[in-house]
Amino acid sequence: MTQGATTSLSLHYQVKPNQKEGLLVEIKGMLDRCAKEPEFIMGILHETPERPKEFVLHELWKGTRAEFDATQGTKPYRKAYIENTKKFLDKVDVEWNLPILEWGTNLTGLKQSCERWSVFERK
Repeated sequence: MTQGATTSLSLHYQVKPNQKEGLLVEIKGMLDRCAKEPEFIMGILHETPERPKEFVLHELWKGTRAEFDATQGTKPYRKAYIENTKKFLDKVDVEWNLPILEWGTNLTGLKQSCERWSVFERK
């Protein structure tokens, strides 16, 4: 695993009518499994009150996206989750991000100390 690297994964779920509960069961089961992985940092599921058929899941993992793909992408429980959730969803959008700065916590190890962003520091 690349020292100090973190990967952020955001999933935007468009849920079919009357399928929220089924999807929530699948998400909870998957996150319960993820939480046992040594590379897992955290996961947060958001409900969107203005869009009642939408959930947003943010996951934070140690390592690069390539490392995630090599280790997590091959997990049988993740493959099963992807297949099992299809019946609940109209659409899912996946976004990969690379955290560069952090405030309020130190989940990524970037807590306002990223040297490449020193231009933003007060003198």
